[in-house]
Amino acid sequence: MSLQDTPIHQHYGDGDTIITEGIMSNNAYVILKGQVRITKKIDKKVVSVGTLKEGEVFGEMGLISETVRSANITAIGDVTVGVIYKEFFDKSMDQLQDGMKPIILSLVERLRITTHLLTRIGLELENTKNKINSYTLKQQE
Repeated sequence: MSLQDTPIHQHYGDGDTIITEGIMSNNAYVILKGQVRITKKIDKKVVSVGTLKEGEVFGEMGLISETVRSANITAIGDVTVGVIYKEFFDKSMDQLQDGMKPIILSLVERLRITTHLLTRIGLELENTKNKINSYTLKQQE
């Protein structure tokens, strides 16, 4: 048994960065305790994508498709995560029936595209709210 087959727990404090957008990494994480915030940088702005709680997984897209991280993950309060190493994941993927791996890879790519689109929509929504607020303030003057 290698170290990558052994469950490893990592602990983070409030505001600690767990994953940095744009960095290559090949681990995924399951939240054992606490919550994390997902943010993404779009057009020099940081957009909040959402939060994850105990039992949820993050980092899986980089693990499966071997691409750079698509978002930042930071701890909300005290967080404990279990690390899923690539070596362990690859062994598990190799045990899948023929034809399943392309389906999983396709789903991951679609999820990546959807996340990007939702982030852009979030940014546009924020810009629209700012314009409305600015217009409302001008009308009140």
